[in-house]
Amino acid sequence: MSTKQFASQMKAMIEDIKAKGTAAIYCDNLISYLTEVENSPEIEPTPIEIERYKADLQNWIQANKLNSDSNLEMFRSVISSGQSAIKSSFLLNGGASVALLAFIGHLAQFQPTKVPAFGTCLLPFTFGVLAIAITSGLTYVTQWLYASSNSTTRRIGFWLNVLCIFLGFASYAFFAFGLISAYQLFAAFA
Repeated sequence: MSTKQFASQMKAMIEDIKAKGTAAIYCDNLISYLTEVENSPEIEPTPIEIERYKADLQNWIQANKLNSDSNLEMFRSVISSGQSAIKSSFLLNGGASVALLAFIGHLAQFQPTKVPAFGTCLLPFTFGVLAIAITSGLTYVTQWLYASSNSTTRRIGFWLNVLCIFLGFASYAFFAFGLISAYQLFAAFA
């Protein structure tokens, strides 16, 4: 039953009630209102409008799905890049530490007096390994905090993420400082 049909039936029933002498309701006002409803244009979408709406809705769903997939892939890319950066920093600082330790071990056999000078050269590389090890551990905690629905916890996760980035750059800085120190010591040693 459409609105107009309902209004026509309601109007007929109220006119019938009014004709029987019941005036407890303001029949004239109600009849006037129902006549207005009855004469108002009926808003029923045409089949073309319905199909257009369905197509628009399908496009909106598809666009949101593509956007969600894109965001997920971007997140995976960021995580993968971060893991690669952590691994490369471990390799740089750890490899330099091992190589310098091997050199110091060999040097201890022939010129033990020079070992303390090269020992100080080892410190930046070990600090670099420590910084990136802390970064590696904190990335887990950061992701765990980001998964929370609590905004304060997520804010803490954000600041831990900033700390991880800082420690990652610090690890590279320690490596560069260690390289410069080792180069200067080797140049003076020769």
